[in-house]
Amino acid sequence: MTRPFRIRFALHLALTLTIGLWAGAAIADPIAIVAAVKGKVEVTPNGAKTAVRASFGLPLERGDRLVVERGGSATLAFGDGNVVELAENSSLTVGGRMANRAQAGPGAGLPNEVFTQVSKFVTGGSRQAGLVAMAPLRSSLSAAEGMPLIVGPRSSEVMSGRPAFTWRQVKGAMRYKVVVSGDEGELWRREVSGTSLDYPADAAPLAADADVLWEVQAWSDGGQIRKESSSFHVLAADQAEAVRTHLDRIRAAAGGDSSPASHYLAGSYLASRGIYDDAGRQFEALSKIDPDSPAPHEALGNVYRAVGLMDLAAAEFEKALTLTREQ
Repeated sequence: MTRPFRIRFALHLALTLTIGLWAGAAIADPIAIVAAVKGKVEVTPNGAKTAVRASFGLPLERGDRLVVERGGSATLAFGDGNVVELAENSSLTVGGRMANRAQAGPGAGLPNEVFTQVSKFVTGGSRQAGLVAMAPLRSSLSAAEGMPLIVGPRSSEVMSGRPAFTWRQVKGAMRYKVVVSGDEGELWRREVSGTSLDYPADAAPLAADADVLWEVQAWSDGGQIRKESSSFHVLAADQAEAVRTHLDRIRAAAGGDSSPASHYLAGSYLASRGIYDDAGRQFEALSKIDPDSPAPHEALGNVYRAVGLMDLAAAEFEKALTLTREQ
């Protein structure tokens, strides 16, 4: 068995463990989801005697009991659209009465589709057992398999017809050529010296509800060093507008742009819809608001894994593990 094959096999096994171990413990149809947590918050599952530490994305079923200790807080998103803030020294039994519970934001609540999509993302994610299996692969993948060149958009849906493009630096490259093509062939090309390109102001926007192929080529003075291509899909106009409306509803219901719950719910919703670039930006914003939480790194790792950026996924999972152990 050759070394590259062993690494690919190990990666496949790690991903199987990551998905399988969490899938066995996940709740397929949760009643509520922990959308944000601060300080010491514990959950006693229905019928259990031992409490566990609450975390972002924890799915809850009827009868689970949350206890928020002094100095803590928690935000719960319910399947009926309510987004509820639990203050310190409070408790709640899922499925019990909701009287006198403060709404996290002034909005009318979450649409059912948003809760369904968020549930799909959080119940399909990783937990510590899977992260342990995945994280040690980072250095092996980087050295033996070669890291992907394109960062984004990469196998993703996009809402705008004018997306930005990002890729990694290639050793020895002096310039990069970007070529964007549609069903009828090349649409435009540009040459830059950096590793990102905003959509050109003088280029026509990409057609809605269309597949797009883009390629980045790394060039040195001696010629082309490397190239890679990836595809993405521009959402239809009505679908993009529906997503934006749902994001507005999330912000209104979960406390606005400064709220950790708002970013976690928005990122989870976008990731479940396959809008990975925007989902990643939500989780990156969450990591700045709540730098001590492992949740944004775990979620970002799942986004990177979904688009095939395994080394970046492993790095984020390692950060999540480190922060989990420090808590």
